[in-house]
Amino acid sequence: MNIIIAMLILGIIVFIHELGHFTFAKIFKVPVREFSIGMGKRIFSFVKGKTRYSLKLLPFGGSCAMVGEDIAGTGDFTAEGGVLDKEKNEVDFDGVRYSVDEIEQNNFSVISPIKKAVICLSGPLFNIVLGSICSIIIVVMIGITKPIINNVVVNSPAEKAEPYSLQVGDEIMELSTYGSKQKIRLSDEISLFMYLNNDLFEKEDIPLSVKIKRDNQILDTLVYPKINETEKRVMIGIGLGELYRPKNLFEIIKYGIYEVLFYIDSTIKSLRLLIAGKFSANEISGPIGTVAVMGGAIKEATSVKAIILMILSFMSLISVNLAVMNLIPIPALDGGRILEAGIEMIIGHRLNEKVITFVNAISMGLLLILMMWIFGMDIYKVLIGAYR
Repeated sequence: MNIIIAMLILGIIVFIHELGHFTFAKIFKVPVREFSIGMGKRIFSFVKGKTRYSLKLLPFGGSCAMVGEDIAGTGDFTAEGGVLDKEKNEVDFDGVRYSVDEIEQNNFSVISPIKKAVICLSGPLFNIVLGSICSIIIVVMIGITKPIINNVVVNSPAEKAEPYSLQVGDEIMELSTYGSKQKIRLSDEISLFMYLNNDLFEKEDIPLSVKIKRDNQILDTLVYPKINETEKRVMIGIGLGELYRPKNLFEIIKYGIYEVLFYIDSTIKSLRLLIAGKFSANEISGPIGTVAVMGGAIKEATSVKAIILMILSFMSLISVNLAVMNLIPIPALDGGRILEAGIEMIIGHRLNEKVITFVNAISMGLLLILMMWIFGMDIYKVLIGAYR
């Protein structure tokens, strides 16, 4: 059951993403051949409003297949699986029929660059909205952990900070060190900052500048993080854990958005570390790994409330992560298409469609190879029990 729940979570996230593209495609009257959830063979489908709605066998992925996407400008509608009915002047896409005039005037390739960009941006935007709603519900249910110190270890770097030692009750407002600064609003941001700068602090006595709020007074002090031999990581010797329940709707929304901003920030910084070679590619998890991790976490939950919180937390994190990853400006992803639309706006005319089709096809092929490798690694990790 826990695995089924995890798969449903992924399905909902993908559905919301594709719903974003679909909604604005319909607003701009772009013909949508098929709106599908899942990949592979159809197991159920129906046609309504000139669109086929499909549920497919593999519960990963989905699509909003717009007419004119990728083969824009070629005029070869049959390349998308369409069959031209010359008598009715219509193109039949497996039971979905559009007039040639509709296609020529509104297909994805001929609409304005602004409309293209909005359609492509809407998928990630819907995911961010979903993530925000989940985070706001979590804030309502349990509140948030504010970055307020509730414990200071004796003889720790925190206690030896100069000119002010860190004390119980201090609220951490900002952390900074060489070339890195982080405004702190949630306790998780402290953990992320320390993790990202762990290698720097390991090398030598590097000062960590800490801005704290104490008795309505803002103070600046310096801490020299040290390696904790037990934990095998750099620490400053403080505990955080004050649970805060927002007092009004404005605060609830504010802290829910803070959570989403944290997820966006951590995803971007993780990508930078991956590019810099500080993360092993073997540490990446795909859909199977994600389902395994979620399923295991849900299985460990001890109450209905804990299960709901776990589901909401995973849904928010993965939804925001999907949004950020899709906005990477490489061909075949939403970010690449937005970049393409931006270039068209600047130069004032459409790019060469054959070149765009070729580049997108090559990029999609490489992405499929990457996905297959990730799927393979996921299966291997499941078999050796790495996700337990």
